[in-house]
Amino acid sequence: MRRYAPLAEFLSSHKGDSCTLTVPEIERIIGRQLPPSARVHPAWWGNDRSHAQARAWMGEGWRARPATRQLDAVVFRRVGGSHPWTAAAGKDGGTAQVIVRGLDRGAVERLKRRAREAGRSLEAELRRILTQAARPDRGALLAEADRIRAMTPGPLTDSTVLLREDRDRP
Repeated sequence: MRRYAPLAEFLSSHKGDSCTLTVPEIERIIGRQLPPSARVHPAWWGNDRSHAQARAWMGEGWRARPATRQLDAVVFRRVGGSHPWTAAAGKDGGTAQVIVRGLDRGAVERLKRRAREAGRSLEAELRRILTQAARPDRGALLAEADRIRAMTPGPLTDSTVLLREDRDRP
């Protein structure tokens, strides 16, 4: 993927939701020629994580498709958001946007590295982090369990006891 890292960086910093690049533009961005198959086989531009080039753009939250039958240009489209620092969160069955401003460059780079290492886009990594942070803490969950237990008539049998009894039955 290092070969295509400059393309990933270019797309990551692109402000729009789509970007059309010619093959020579892509070659200038990555600093080398693309393999001949990129000009012959549309599947080379497929969004298949088993290919290094696809991992590069998909890791930044983009999908690609050839722009023409001649395979002389490629359309990249951002998936699921309108800005690289926008994360979707559920809201009445739809999505809400959260825009994060003022992060220092080091924090952004660490987040990108963390996302790459996990095989996720930056947006997916931010969504995972925010979702985890918004979960109720252990104390709140235990309090809810106690509230439910208080509504249950009679003593509750420990599930371990029930499992042992079931196991020991002839």
